[in-house]
Amino acid sequence: METSPNDQMMLLEIEKLFKDLLSPLQEREGGPPAYFYRIVGCDNQKELLSRVASFAEKLQSTDNFKIWDTVIPLPSDQKIIERIKGILEPISLKDYNNGALLNVLEGKGYFSLTIDDLSPQTIREAFAIVINLYMVNDQPKNISIAMNFVTKVLLWYTDFGQLCPKNRIKPKVLYWGSPKTHEVYFLILVFLLGGDVIVINTTFNDRFDNVDKQNHFCLPIKLSQEIPLPSFPQRRPLVENSPKNISAIQSPTKAAQRPSNLISKIKTDPAIVVKLQHSDNPLQDILLPLPKRSGYISGQFPILPTLFTRYIGVPVSSDDWKAEYYNDLYNLDRTLQRSGHYLKFIEGVSAPTPVESSLIPEQFAHGSFETREDILEKILQANLLPQLKNSIFSNTLKQSFIDSANLFCDSQSHFTSSIFLNFCLKLVVWINRYLPKLLEGSDPLAKDGEGGILQEQCFKILFYGPIKLHEVYLLDFFHRIGSDVLFIHSDLDGDSTFKNFDNNGTMTQVIRNLNSLPLVLFPQKEQLIRKSTVAYNASREIEEVIYSEDVGLYKPWQFEQYLTQPITLKTTYDELKILWQEAAKIRPEFKVQNHKVYIPNLFAKINGVHEDLREYWQDLKTFAQASNTHLIKAVPFCKVTYSRQELYQADYLFNPQGYLDEDKVMKSQHYKFAYLRTPLQEFLLSKINELLYSNVFLFQIDERMKLKILMTVLTMDDSLIKLIETFDFPQEIPKLIVYDSNKESFSEFDAILIAFLNLVGLDILVFTPTKYNTLEQLIRPNLFDVFQLPLLKYDLDLPELYNIPSPSTHKQGFFSRFFNSNKL
Repeated sequence: METSPNDQMMLLEIEKLFKDLLSPLQEREGGPPAYFYRIVGCDNQKELLSRVASFAEKLQSTDNFKIWDTVIPLPSDQKIIERIKGILEPISLKDYNNGALLNVLEGKGYFSLTIDDLSPQTIREAFAIVINLYMVNDQPKNISIAMNFVTKVLLWYTDFGQLCPKNRIKPKVLYWGSPKTHEVYFLILVFLLGGDVIVINTTFNDRFDNVDKQNHFCLPIKLSQEIPLPSFPQRRPLVENSPKNISAIQSPTKAAQRPSNLISKIKTDPAIVVKLQHSDNPLQDILLPLPKRSGYISGQFPILPTLFTRYIGVPVSSDDWKAEYYNDLYNLDRTLQRSGHYLKFIEGVSAPTPVESSLIPEQFAHGSFETREDILEKILQANLLPQLKNSIFSNTLKQSFIDSANLFCDSQSHFTSSIFLNFCLKLVVWINRYLPKLLEGSDPLAKDGEGGILQEQCFKILFYGPIKLHEVYLLDFFHRIGSDVLFIHSDLDGDSTFKNFDNNGTMTQVIRNLNSLPLVLFPQKEQLIRKSTVAYNASREIEEVIYSEDVGLYKPWQFEQYLTQPITLKTTYDELKILWQEAAKIRPEFKVQNHKVYIPNLFAKINGVHEDLREYWQDLKTFAQASNTHLIKAVPFCKVTYSRQELYQADYLFNPQGYLDEDKVMKSQHYKFAYLRTPLQEFLLSKINELLYSNVFLFQIDERMKLKILMTVLTMDDSLIKLIETFDFPQEIPKLIVYDSNKESFSEFDAILIAFLNLVGLDILVFTPTKYNTLEQLIRPNLFDVFQLPLLKYDLDLPELYNIPSPSTHKQGFFSRFFNSNKL
């Protein structure tokens, strides 16, 4: 394919850029003190790769360069890591923005690593620019996220700071691929420190646009086409002056692998055969001796059926299923402790300590490795793994280490030899730390009576809680040497890390229980528990059949953990009087479905009065004498008991999505529902959230109104709370009656409570003898019925209910009406 004139011009421009990057300082007079470019895309792959390979070869002659192939490796020096952690731990998140972090780093000498004779103050300013840019762009939500970023930058800087100017040539950095976000920030820091930086990315995946949005630091050269990132082109192996930055490892399919006699010998020597054992009850079967397991073969070359089970979620086996779950874990742990040869991990696996890291020979810190086989062979030759007398188990140990390490390598998409070396050395440290505890001085395959372990009982490993990827491979190693491994997490998503290890379920068994619980500390004692009798269980089974959602028979408070959905009925005035007395389950449209009770409630406004005023009062009395009815005799009726300051202080109770944070609400000083049963508390808070976005009001629901809604409901009168308390959803519906006879109509707070009670499912009646527009000004009129009686009355006071005569049981005659014409 011929190169177009435009392509040729771009290639010449890139070639000139490469030349400028290699130029000494004295030749840059009048030009920029440092270069920072990125080439995005690829119009001519062959020509670009050829020029990059030539540039990389010339770069090596400068003796102070870095070539990073798809990743900037983190230094593995544990002393440096611990030093940085020790500095960052006392710094609070707010201090990242006010210079305290920079002051601490300056005081600890982190700005004394100079490049091109830069002063510590100049380096401090470069750090300040990068950290401020990160804070503005990323806005970290918590201290851990910010600390992770700063730690990375400091680790990279410590490694990069070892470069020093030689022969008046600036430090050079070539990044091959698309830098990740944190790496983009660090490349900006390198540029600010005076280093020449070039990024070559043949794809259009360019994260600089999210960091350096105005191309203030890095100038782009964008080509018109893209290709998947090929392997880094090089004419000779990279040998950088920084010993810890190892060139990218090549996979066996891309480079010829040098045969390893030692690894080949280990692979062919006899070893224990471990088979994955499946179990329906791993908490019990882990205690089963090996001879009683199907498939077990003893002798000089044993076959061990062992568990590697992910026990996820919580089973429901009794009423106290939560307590029973934690008791099972507690008792299993106690039993395994007594049996010996047992390890329990409940807070993950701690990183190698400085003392453990110091035992690794210096050759691994300063050596150069081309392939994974080089690394594995050097580790085996150095006898870094525990040395055991039994040749079969010793070889099993080595084979398991090789297999787990290769499995880790094969699972990584972007991989370098430095990452592989760090993983292998970490695994070596962990094996030396924990294997002696499992062995406890015994030879694992000695004959009976001579301290043998694996002839009767295998090792036991219990891992509880969150797990990291490297820790998964440690469990894999333990299983390969003949251990039962049990990973336990109470959350149904707790084993997500295993997806990168065993997505197909061929190396582990997964038991996923039905229920999920938030993870808590591993149980330290046995909990009190109640066990159901046979008669009780039989009764429960019968109840489940009789009192189902579909049958229509309901026991008291059967649905107290359900939500309600009001279905406000549209009725005639006569129907209203009839349905008012009916329980919810008798009314039309009542149903229970999908963990929700659909309540056919009533919401009406009665304007005016009857021609016979006594009939009007008698209707009101009949409505008011229904059970669980609360009568409000004047409006406005809601009393605001919170101050303006308290109102605005409640803003923190909402999450970023605009809904209530229920945990924060329950802990706030305004929360007075704590004495209510827990399902009712959760019900009330869910109804507040529903009200916020229900679109029932005619006024705007802005942020201030959201605060009003929350505080009005949280501080409602106890009489209204009692109405809700008595509401057993299928039974009689609690009722609210409001009498409004003057111009002082409902307030916004009244409307909030009425709308809230309507969403709960209560019946609501508003008597307005004046026919004034009252509720219609605040709540959408289509949500309630309006009944118009013949006459209007103004300044009509509500008499005491006991003074209103009850309706006559027989119809009055014509003359009787005249003799009883005195109306109330």
